[in-house]
Amino acid sequence: MSRTGKLLISPPKVRGNFWEKSVIFVTEDHDRGSIGLVLNKPSKMPIAEFSKQHGVDSSVKGFINVGGPVNVNALTVLHSPEWSCGNTMQINEDYCLSSSSDLLQRFASGDTPMKWRMFAGLCAWAPDQLKSEIKGERGYDHTCSWLIATPNYFTVFDLDELEQWTNSVERSGSEFAQTILA
Repeated sequence: MSRTGKLLISPPKVRGNFWEKSVIFVTEDHDRGSIGLVLNKPSKMPIAEFSKQHGVDSSVKGFINVGGPVNVNALTVLHSPEWSCGNTMQINEDYCLSSSSDLLQRFASGDTPMKWRMFAGLCAWAPDQLKSEIKGERGYDHTCSWLIATPNYFTVFDLDELEQWTNSVERSGSEFAQTILA
């Protein structure tokens, strides 16, 4: 079962590391591995300052999010599907992922999606690693397994940090209860 387009939520037991209270949007999940973006770890770098460092004069509000510990120089935008650029990948009918050399310039000129978050870095798992982490197989502790939930725009784009994690944990619990009662 593909987890593309789902949220991975660190359970309350995970403490004292990067993954504590993390909410990850899975952008790819297939036989070659999995990729995702941490939604709720904003950096201290304003997008306008980041743009300036890359030669783009911008007044775009908000902060670059730390998408994960892998490829920290990769700039990507998770966004609503009405917008695209030369390198846009549709994740599902509600979400797209874009990375293009002109992203900062387009955003600076006001050409942005209705809903979006900007990231530096990403999360990556080897083939079957994410499945093993979720199931607590092959050396992974089941009591620290990822929770899974279906995202919505409010959770993905409108909440931040602890609120995003709390909302996602509640969504996961509600969805789990619905499967038991169905």
